[in-house]
Amino acid sequence: MRRRPNRRAICIHRNYEVSELAHLLGVCKRTVRRWMDAGLPAIRDRKPALIMGQDVIDFLDRQAKPKHRCGPGQFFCFRCHAPRSAAFGLAEIVNHSAVSLNLRALCSVCAACVYRRVSLRRLDQDMPGIEVRDAQAPRHLGDIDDACGIVTLAAE
Repeated sequence: MRRRPNRRAICIHRNYEVSELAHLLGVCKRTVRRWMDAGLPAIRDRKPALIMGQDVIDFLDRQAKPKHRCGPGQFFCFRCHAPRSAAFGLAEIVNHSAVSLNLRALCSVCAACVYRRVSLRRLDQDMPGIEVRDAQAPRHLGDIDDACGIVTLAAE
């Protein structure tokens, strides 16, 4: 898995050489040179090339992917890496507290399980057109009210 460079380690009022910046961010020197070819401003008319800290921060901010916000009736799918609607317009309550619900549904594109936490007060606003049901089956045997279906066998 790729790790993002820690932009907080960069001082904005300092110049960096390629090797210093690579060591500071935990990336290869070739990666910093690739960034320079991709538009990272640098002073290249002298050796070694110098890069301003503020320019690095601005470059990394431009390269960062924008956050995906889930709209009404949407869940974030980690398989699709995008907000998706619930398949069949159904969601079930996985867990609940006095003020919120944890909902589970299927992604309408890839059929993976998607989850979302919703406030009870805003349930109608956050989940319009989604039918919210209680979980179909208890999660543990101890949650079953009628235990007549459970049979224990004694060794004879």
